[in-house]
Amino acid sequence: MEMKPPSHWKLSSKKAVFTCPFFQFFEKKYTHPIDRRSGLFYIMDIVDWVQVIAIAAENKIILVQQFRFAVEALSLETPGGLMEENEDPVEAGLRELREETGYVAENAYLLASIYPNPAMQTNRLHIVVAEKCQKKECQHLDANEEIVCSMAPLSECLSKIKSGEINHSLAIATLLTYQLHLQG
Repeated sequence: MEMKPPSHWKLSSKKAVFTCPFFQFFEKKYTHPIDRRSGLFYIMDIVDWVQVIAIAAENKIILVQQFRFAVEALSLETPGGLMEENEDPVEAGLRELREETGYVAENAYLLASIYPNPAMQTNRLHIVVAEKCQKKECQHLDANEEIVCSMAPLSECLSKIKSGEINHSLAIATLLTYQLHLQG
């Protein structure tokens, strides 16, 4: 027996609860189109993010380590950050790579765009591959950023995921998506 897909609930009301530079928090009421039940949902309308698989000499991936204020700990990640309004994902990835590491890529392309948490966030994570990266300039960090760069082959990055050394979900999604891409 073939199951029909879930219903597409209809937005009944929307109220802004909180606004800051990077996201808005909304209370949204949705109503089921058939049985008319309804519920309140709290949604974060967040700016899209970009993460970069930056490939340098000897096929090594550039990683960044920085202090993350929410968890009060150091985090080993792929370079990336928030996109600017109307910014192309590849251009955003190259900008973040240059700002965070000082590396510039000879070639770059968009690998994938995924939803980090569609249950409560509207944004997408764009995964960019930057090839033939070379150090061309100094880092251009934000006022509260302190980033140390390192490099590792993909196999070592995957081992770092397994060991828990890389535990940022966006970096994990980025690295695993790239691994799947390489596998064809």
